[in-house]
Amino acid sequence: MEMTHQLISFLKRLRLSGILDTLESRNQQAIDGKWSYVEFLSRLLQDEVERRSQKQLALRIRRAGINTTKNLEGFDFSFNPGINR
Repeated sequence: MEMTHQLISFLKRLRLSGILDTLESRNQQAIDGKWSYVEFLSRLLQDEVERRSQKQLALRIRRAGINTTKNLEGFDFSFNPGINR
């Protein structure tokens, strides 16, 4: 238990707290699949990279002010009558 508490502290200090979201499930997968240490670490880091990419994308969309709820049904075709519906 002390090792887990220490690991959590290290991950937060290194700003890798996203790994905490998948640590338990990845640990169980590693045990069940008999992963090597390198494979286990690789999967954890892959989870962190994917989480950061998703977070950056969400931030860019929010900063761009893109309305993600638009669809073709709500498009104003009268704006440019030359567009084929």
